[in-house]
Amino acid sequence: MGFDEGQRNDLFSIASAVLHLSNLTINPTCGGEECEIDSENEHLESILELLGVTKENLNQAMCYFKIEARGQSYTRAVQKPKAEKGLEALIKATYSAMFDFIVRTINSSITVKKKATGDGKRSRRGSSEKDNAVIGVLDIFGFESFKTNSFEQLCINYCNEALQQQFNLFVLKNEQEEYEREAIKWSFINFPDNQDALDLIWKKGYGILNILDDQCRAPGTTDKTFANDLYQKLTNKPRFEANFRQVGARQFGVFHYAGLVEYDTEGFVEKNRDELPREASELLLSSSSSFVKELASIISKISEPEPSKSARGGKKKAITVGGHFAKQLQELRAKIDLTSPHYVRCLKPNGLLIPDNFDPLMIVEQLRCAGVVEAVRVSRVGYPQRYNHSQFVSRYRTLGLREMKKAAKSSRKIKPVVALVDAIAKKMSVLGKSSEDNAGSSDKIDLLAIGIQVGKTKVFLRSRAFDVLEKMRKDYMATAAVKVQAAARGYIHKRNYDEFRESSLQLQCWVRVLLAEREVRSRRENYNAIRIQSAQRCRSARRAYLHVLVVTRWCQRLQRGALGRARYAKLDKARKAAIIIQCLVRVGRSKSELDKLKHQAKDLQNVAQERDKFRERMEEMRVEMERVKKAAHQEAEEAARTKAEASSHLESEAADAKRQIASLAEELKSTRKQLIQVQTQCEEAIELAESRKDELDEAEESISRLENELIEARSSANTSAEIGEASVEAS
Repeated sequence: MGFDEGQRNDLFSIASAVLHLSNLTINPTCGGEECEIDSENEHLESILELLGVTKENLNQAMCYFKIEARGQSYTRAVQKPKAEKGLEALIKATYSAMFDFIVRTINSSITVKKKATGDGKRSRRGSSEKDNAVIGVLDIFGFESFKTNSFEQLCINYCNEALQQQFNLFVLKNEQEEYEREAIKWSFINFPDNQDALDLIWKKGYGILNILDDQCRAPGTTDKTFANDLYQKLTNKPRFEANFRQVGARQFGVFHYAGLVEYDTEGFVEKNRDELPREASELLLSSSSSFVKELASIISKISEPEPSKSARGGKKKAITVGGHFAKQLQELRAKIDLTSPHYVRCLKPNGLLIPDNFDPLMIVEQLRCAGVVEAVRVSRVGYPQRYNHSQFVSRYRTLGLREMKKAAKSSRKIKPVVALVDAIAKKMSVLGKSSEDNAGSSDKIDLLAIGIQVGKTKVFLRSRAFDVLEKMRKDYMATAAVKVQAAARGYIHKRNYDEFRESSLQLQCWVRVLLAEREVRSRRENYNAIRIQSAQRCRSARRAYLHVLVVTRWCQRLQRGALGRARYAKLDKARKAAIIIQCLVRVGRSKSELDKLKHQAKDLQNVAQERDKFRERMEEMRVEMERVKKAAHQEAEEAARTKAEASSHLESEAADAKRQIASLAEELKSTRKQLIQVQTQCEEAIELAESRKDELDEAEESISRLENELIEARSSANTSAEIGEASVEAS
């Protein structure tokens, strides 16, 4: 939007300062005749820091004012109420100036910049409005009518009245332009005008806002004098209302386009003045912040008095809130007249802010207050219904289908829409008797009197003609529907008759089939009964035969089983005796093997003892080797000491020492070999002992398994013998 970091910080600072200013308090002094700013207020330091002013200057601007008389300046104190009003005016002016600065900056950032021209020069920005394409968004005030309406509501509703008039003129202008573009016959459209309401509010001499400005400029005026002046000057105006109740309560009513609104005159004069003390402007100009000074310059331009147009001249009139508002509204209307506006009406479905809830009364009230109902009324004065030629022919061709066919076959070229409109107009003239002059004439119909106009691309219909045309179409469609329904009902009844006839024939056939099936079923039942009886007798005889056969076979099976079991018992007894003998032999062999393994285990213990002895011997040899090394080292040291005494003797002794060291090294090497061999033998003996131990465990398991098998064989032999004896006894 074109705001840099410094500007954003300045805007936030001013917004915070305005909020802090609203919490600033003023204390009365000297019995209420004077006042001063509350020094203990917690917001005071923030205000001074954000606005860049001192406490003394702020107190001087809010609690004192200057009077100039005869070239001299006098300073006087003000009372607390007036100081508070001055503080409120400062807050409003500062916020308004900040808002104007934001709008100005945004408009400057979104405005299209002029590109360089052909001769290398840049055209001046804003030199011609025709060269710039502008899109503006205007948020229009909503019409306001509360229980208590004051100066703010009057200004807002005055704006709504002005914009509604502009909207009506715009709609009427568009209507007339379209009529001329389509080349149809039309006359000036009379529409409801609210110019008298605008004159009542803002008209030089008797307008409400002008009367209010005069009251604000005159000394010693109050809301009561303003109300009396209104009753005296505006009682006979049609848009103004002031009955006894309203006069007693100092109220008045204005008939706006949306309805009557009552206004309370209390506070009108003070709100219209809303003067910013000159000391407050000077306070902002003396600020240490450049942004606050810029806002002060904006405030000075806005509050600069207008030059008087009276004969005396020279003296300037102070601008009031109402006058400033009216001036801005006139500028806005002038700007809107130079553009091509498009209107968007926003409606609130309900006052509860919940979905799927449509309040019809609230919608109607919004349509009325937004001027939509008034716009519809203006549109209905002309030709509110319009169709393209193709749409009109597609919708109403059933009312003149015969005439359209004749026009198509005629030698003259007649548009289908023209032929259709003529046929419809004749029917409407005869049916509604809309024109007595055209009642007897069937050749030429006055379409303008009927309310139908054929343009270049559209067909225009007045409300009355559209209603008659829709009724004719509805009647024709109803008649056609009755015919279609009659044909459909005839077809349905004939189809039902054919279905009933076909059904009766099928029913007769089904009855004959049932009777024939019943006869066939009876004969089949007799035949099948005879066959079933024969089969039953055969089955009974066969059952008796099979019973005897089964008993006989069972007896034979018992006899053969007894003989076979006796023979099996003898053979099984011999087999079990052989198994017992084999088990005893295996047990003996296993015990001998176990004894052998135990003896070998004892030999392994001897091997382990020898291994321990070898280890002890190896340790002794290692100690001896260290002792020899130490002795050799000592001898080498002694030889080094005695080298100076006798070199020849030393060399012989060194040779002997070397030989001894070599022999000791060989002895150590052999000892190491013996130690490695002993260690290898020990490891082999340990592995052999572990393998023998595993074999011993397996032998013990096999012996225990053989003993279990022997016990099971003995028990099974005893059981078989008992079963054989029992079977012999049974046989």
